[in-house]
Amino acid sequence: MAVVLSCCLLLGSANSGPSFLHGIDVSRYQKEVNWEQVKDSNVHFAFIKATEGDFHKDPYFDRNWEQARQQGVKRGAYHFYLPWVDVEKQLEHFKSAVTLEPGDLAPVLDIETFAPDIPDAQLRSDIRRWLTAIEAHYGVRPILYTHQMYYNSKLRGYFPEYPFWIARYQNAEPTTHTKDKMAFWQYSEKGVVDGIATPVDVNWFYGDVQALNTFCVPALPVSTGTMAQNE
Repeated sequence: MAVVLSCCLLLGSANSGPSFLHGIDVSRYQKEVNWEQVKDSNVHFAFIKATEGDFHKDPYFDRNWEQARQQGVKRGAYHFYLPWVDVEKQLEHFKSAVTLEPGDLAPVLDIETFAPDIPDAQLRSDIRRWLTAIEAHYGVRPILYTHQMYYNSKLRGYFPEYPFWIARYQNAEPTTHTKDKMAFWQYSEKGVVDGIATPVDVNWFYGDVQALNTFCVPALPVSTGTMAQNE
């Protein structure tokens, strides 16, 4: 079992109190992941890139999605958002690619691309359209991913009802508006995990397994049958 923990010392004092879970996020850059080895490497969850804009589907998504499920790794799918692409087309692209099951993590909107020609108010309105429609479709509140600089510039204080996942690598936890809730911290892009041949993003979740489950697709009552998302 090998997970790089060079940043774990940052949470050393916190680990004696609140719980933290370790996770990764992967895309085509990690190529063929050995999910059996990942499962044995102290990885509690994995976010997997699904789509980008209205045209690109990660070529490794289907493989990663199914094999993570087979190995019992709690999985979540994310969409890389392009601000200049029509929101409805991006919504349909993600929904056509991703079917969620009860227990899967909520969809993630990865918003980190600056678009100088798009006013901030329009950007935030479009983001909210994506989040609202995705929540209506999948029945779970989405997660917003970004990095500290983008958060400070575009998102800080505007989405208090949505959980944030923030990237910050300067050996310091991200800072947030008092109204915002940060659930995940991406603390390094240079993680080393058994089963992955390249450096990988590594993350902390602020909570235990029970808390992580509150960010997942809920189970439906038995009488309603199996959840199907691609309607």
